[in-house]
Amino acid sequence: APEQRQVAGVTVPVVLTPPTTASMGSASEAAQFVKENRPAIDNAMNECGAVLFRGFPLDTPEDFDTFVQAWEGWKDLSYDKSMSFAVRHKMSNRICTTNEGKSGGLVFHHEQAQTPLWPSHVFFCCLLPAKPGDGGATGIVSSDLVYEELKRRHPDFMEKCETHGVRYTIYAGPEQDATKGAGRSWKSFFHAETMEECEVKMKAGGWDFEWGVGPNGSRLGSDFLKCTTPVLEAVKVAPGTSKKCFFNQLIATTANALEFSRVGTHGGGYDPLKDVPTQQGIDECVCFGNGESVPLNVLLEAKQICEERAIDVCWQKGDVALISNYLMMHARRPWNGPEGTRKLLASLVAEEKCTSFGRPLLVL
Repeated sequence: APEQRQVAGVTVPVVLTPPTTASMGSASEAAQFVKENRPAIDNAMNECGAVLFRGFPLDTPEDFDTFVQAWEGWKDLSYDKSMSFAVRHKMSNRICTTNEGKSGGLVFHHEQAQTPLWPSHVFFCCLLPAKPGDGGATGIVSSDLVYEELKRRHPDFMEKCETHGVRYTIYAGPEQDATKGAGRSWKSFFHAETMEECEVKMKAGGWDFEWGVGPNGSRLGSDFLKCTTPVLEAVKVAPGTSKKCFFNQLIATTANALEFSRVGTHGGGYDPLKDVPTQQGIDECVCFGNGESVPLNVLLEAKQICEERAIDVCWQKGDVALISNYLMMHARRPWNGPEGTRKLLASLVAEEKCTSFGRPLLVL
């Protein structure tokens, strides 16, 4: 497939197709294919971090749901229970839309690594590919290679990542804002109806928080929330492997800093791929676990490293990509088509052991 590339001697992604198209006419048959080949699929995931299923009869959210459920033992991380920044909508049992904000997801990231609750794997399914020339591919990049390159170029930075971890600061209003990449409300994010209920959950989870405060000390409505996570690891070993990965949301913070700096305004008005935040903007969104500043110049270099090593999955109708959320970062490529001319769905697999430096993280 044109999407494949040799990465450290391994072909990425692995592409699987039905034995013969005539013998597979339903999603249930596609699911049976997975069950029969599960050991080989798992081995491929641990080796390269991404598997692309192409040519399977998957045409609806329900078909995608049937396919996802073929992975016995993997539990769903529903959008309702997740701590995703993005605004999404549920489509079927385990299926939801991808980021509804056109500016969201454009910078490489590990899904929800900026929260105490992240998925172990992510499924994407293409129901309708963008029209030729409109963009809309999904980029993937091997996080272990990013880790190794950053360690070679910036050993002091990586030592701080591994020793201290990071803390992320989030700014959220009481209502959803689908115009933004990080537009989820605190009510939805913390699964709380009142400020008091939200505070109880934040205190239990080790979050710091203030009400009515935005970036740079700006004053906002009394029900606007600024909150900071407990310390989270910035480097993790991918389960089932010995590979250290740059498992965090630091690179995507270059985009979040731009968006959070515009808190109180409608989404858009900036280009997360080209515009550059200030160091102060980064400091308002993230710091090392010991409180030290995370250098913007290294984050921008890491962003470029991802772009140079990225592989783009150019979607075809019915494609499903399964990625390890540890071994792979992903990013939506710019899409310029009219609304409704690209339809990509997602399903998240629950990580049942979310820890930071060996300590279990409290799920709110």
